Amino acid sequence: MRISRHAVHPQAGAALAVGLIALPVLAAGGHPAASHTAAAVRPPPVPGLAITITDGRVAVTPGERLTYTLSVRDTGAAAVPHLKITQTLSPGLDFLSASGKAAATAGQIAWSAGLPAGGTRTFHVVARVTRTPAHVARLAAVACATLPGSSQPIVCAAHLDRLPAATAQPTAGSGTSGGNPLVYVAAGLAGVAVGLLAVLARRRVRLRRRQA
Repeated sequence: MRISRHAVHPQAGAALAVGLIALPVLAAGGHPAASHTAAAVRPPPVPGLAITITDGRVAVTPGERLTYTLSVRDTGAAAVPHLKITQTLSPGLDFLSASGKAAATAGQIAWSAGLPAGGTRTFHVVARVTRTPAHVARLAAVACATLPGSSQPIVCAAHLDRLPAATAQPTAGSGTSGGNPLVYVAAGLAGVAVGLLAVLARRRVRLRRRQA
């Protein structure tokens, strides 16, 4: 059976043509991802700070000169153009000198510095161990990195040095009471003797009751 090309009604043909034209448009509108690609959002690079401090020792005595080495490193992918680097000295350390353009105040040394990404800055401080307070058993040196205008450090590190037992003994007028060790030993022996006498007295009472 052959279908004539004139068998299709003109209005039906026009509707079919409009439908064929609109089909790709609808298909594209139903799938916007097919014509638009979302761009990947990358986070901005950030710095990463690490700090260390050491004088190469673990124990010190009064009169010694200590050289502290302070290192700050940016381990991130962004530079830090402005930083405040500080080192705080505990009582018992007398500041002598520092490298670079350092500003020294009571118990603290400060530098202004910047760090490139992956860069490291090193600073040095020389101090002398003096007579320490009686209650201090260790000398502490604390290093911190802070952004300008901020009171909260980003990162800190500390180094401790042990003091000899002689420098940690209480001094006169320190308010710490002492005593003769023999007094405490005698008191302890007296307590033991009293306890033994009490036990013997109880045993004698029991023996008398049994004999009665």
